[in-house]
Amino acid sequence: MSDLKDKISFKELTEPQATAALDQNYDSWKEEKIKKALKQSENRSVMTPAAKVWERFGFER
Repeated sequence: MSDLKDKISFKELTEPQATAALDQNYDSWKEEKIKKALKQSENRSVMTPAAKVWERFGFER
């Protein structure tokens, strides 16, 4: 996994992109998804272990 050296602001993460879908609900869905991911990242014990992700997608070593 890459390690970000600079902090990315919430505004930068959620501002609309030129290629974003024109669906009116897309922005609110995207913002909610990012908020949930940021909250989950605060407690790494609830995250799925990488080994299980690798296994599920058939990339186990």
